[in-house]
Amino acid sequence: MIKKMIALVLAMVMSAGCISASAATFRGADINGDSKINVTDLVRMAAFVKGKRTMSTSAQKKADLNGDGKINITDIVMQAAFIKGGKTSGQKTNRDLADELAVLVNKERRSRGLKAYVYSSELSAAAAKRAQEISKSYGHNRPDGRECFTVLAEYGISVTSAGENIAYGFDTARSACDAFMNSAPHRSSILDANKTYMGMGAYRASDGTTYWAQLFASGSGMSGKQV
Repeated sequence: MIKKMIALVLAMVMSAGCISASAATFRGADINGDSKINVTDLVRMAAFVKGKRTMSTSAQKKADLNGDGKINITDIVMQAAFIKGGKTSGQKTNRDLADELAVLVNKERRSRGLKAYVYSSELSAAAAKRAQEISKSYGHNRPDGRECFTVLAEYGISVTSAGENIAYGFDTARSACDAFMNSAPHRSSILDANKTYMGMGAYRASDGTTYWAQLFASGSGMSGKQV
């Protein structure tokens, strides 16, 4: 079934060869809400356009990539172009934003003579999860009511000490870092000399708001390198 739908998508895109989009204006839509934009989303759009599948109102708003109030072959071509190109020119992925924030954090530490944090892939996976969670329920408790650090065990992390910073509404890593550094409690976590590892997470919600989560810890189950 999936193979047939992919063939359908390809046929639709090929038949619309006269439609073009500037690389600077490519957009993509996360139709199924898995925080990825890939062929699965493209197939769902094509199925909807061909009348083979329904789509929620919120998904339809995301799928209208050119903002003309319709979902048609033009939007499918834009989605396909986005996926082929990897991302919009000038639009960074959640991972890009998190990586930039990690570099800025260690820049702040080095400028004060502190040892750089080890940028942990495990802790960053947990931070990415937290960034997505705070888009649903903002605060240091998780959406199910548990405290934030329960996420660590899900990624095999055991800590002797840990801290979390969260924020939202800042579009760039630079503006998020500046906001953290301008707040004494958040700055304290960034400049903590007693922790070894950091994890960074960013999540851009469907309404365009970016959520940020920083995790700092000492313990086991974490690995990485200084950035």
